[in-house]
Amino acid sequence: MPIAASVRRADPSEIAEWDARIETNPDGGHMVQSLAFAETKRFDGLEPVFLVIDAPVAGVEGATERIHALALEGKVSLGRYWYLPMGPTATDMAPVVEGLRAFAKGEDGLLVVKIEPHLERTPERITELVGLGLEQSRDMQVMTHTVVLDLAQGEEELFASFSQMIRRQVRGATKKGYRVERPEPTQQTFDRMHAMMLTVAGGKGMAGMRERAYYDQFWGAFTRGGTGRFYFGYDDDSGEPQAGIFVTTAGRTVVYKDGGSRPDRKINGGSALLLWTAMQDAIADGKLAFDLAGTPPPDRVDDPTHPFHGLAQFKLRFGPISSFLPSFDLVLQPLRHRLWENVVRRIEWRIKKGPDTLR
Repeated sequence: MPIAASVRRADPSEIAEWDARIETNPDGGHMVQSLAFAETKRFDGLEPVFLVIDAPVAGVEGATERIHALALEGKVSLGRYWYLPMGPTATDMAPVVEGLRAFAKGEDGLLVVKIEPHLERTPERITELVGLGLEQSRDMQVMTHTVVLDLAQGEEELFASFSQMIRRQVRGATKKGYRVERPEPTQQTFDRMHAMMLTVAGGKGMAGMRERAYYDQFWGAFTRGGTGRFYFGYDDDSGEPQAGIFVTTAGRTVVYKDGGSRPDRKINGGSALLLWTAMQDAIADGKLAFDLAGTPPPDRVDDPTHPFHGLAQFKLRFGPISSFLPSFDLVLQPLRHRLWENVVRRIEWRIKKGPDTLR
């Protein structure tokens, strides 16, 4: 039995500095662990629980690593649940699992803790976590399969790693005068961004798009916190953007969260130039990685029925797919959890509309 990690709730001073603290996590922190994400998920009825985990490092006498983990708490008819998006991530997961199990048992009415270590997906890692008493669950995040670019290599090597088509598009758009700006996060900016996102699929928007109010909440929370920015691209002097992206900068991984464009364009390559500009800014800010946020799994990359198939054809010109672990359930009340999974969940979520986080 491994020595259990120490787990406690963060104090107010730690929460006030949360975004700086997640950057010290072993994985460098990520958008879905940030204060802005915690605020946004209240829109879905989920309450944030901020945890501090001190975990021993295997093979290093007396060494520990501190992990700042965001848990999202939801309530269902059979109890409460916690979901830790893309976390916690540790060098050695065994003490973390034991520590979470001991801590969660003291939480009255807690049904399950769903964890999602942000580690490379391998059969060995999955076997290891199942061996720790966890139940493998589903892929919860679109970023479970994604393209992650290494920013530490610098601009020159990063640009050289792109496909010839992307490099040609960036150079061509720049030469022809495609203009990139970082607009202020005003209501007009929100309106323009959302309108460009809706231009695909005959005005319905991308697969999986949320309601408009969610985007206003998300963009507002991240821009107010200084961890989100828009980039708009212009291919004429009309004053209306031809394309736009929104990226988050919480943690040391920048995430390409949203994008959209008008189908009519006078200059090709604008979308590639927008992303390249955002990557250059991220390198200047000292970020470690740039996540293009979502592709099909590798075995479905050529499947035209996958909702991310079209987007993936563009993203894969920047780099290969990286696959991370699915979520795992740390079950605290097996009978109630089994009843929820097999019977109650389907009934309850037909009645109670909203995101099914406890999937």
